[in-house]
Amino acid sequence: MKIAILGDSHDQYDNLQKAVNVANTHKCELMLHTGDLGAPKNSIAILEKFNGSIKMILGNNDHEIVGLMKNTFSDNNFELTKDMQAGDAYEEEVSGIKIFMHHYPRIAELAALSGEFDLCIHGHTHRYRNDTIGDTLLINPGSVIGEKEPASLVIFDTDLRERNHIVL
Repeated sequence: MKIAILGDSHDQYDNLQKAVNVANTHKCELMLHTGDLGAPKNSIAILEKFNGSIKMILGNNDHEIVGLMKNTFSDNNFELTKDMQAGDAYEEEVSGIKIFMHHYPRIAELAALSGEFDLCIHGHTHRYRNDTIGDTLLINPGSVIGEKEPASLVIFDTDLRERNHIVL
């Protein structure tokens, strides 16, 4: 299975559309968004074009949270993770890969240090990161907004356990 990992969109609709197109072209079945989507109305319309399911967490700059929650808990193909403390973390096993995702780097680093996960993901810094802590991959896909570095995302292949950093 291929997973598109992206985040820190911050209402950058053109790049978000590019990210969705890349994810669809790579035939990703799941999209993980690290938070800071921004205002939901336009972003959700773009994300609905993704051909798979979407899981996202809240960041520190998610505007109009009530609107975001209202729009994501409908018949759409994605959900704001609500299983852990108001949507701030995601934890699930996908195709044999134990995944943890949080917006903030330090929390993802601590999860990686625990040794409980195969893949830990974070956003927030707007900088691409590809580290290994013990046997755990620690990834920040960079940002969709492209503020500190060029806009990017990561395609993760669960079968090969390979990650591909793609600049938009």
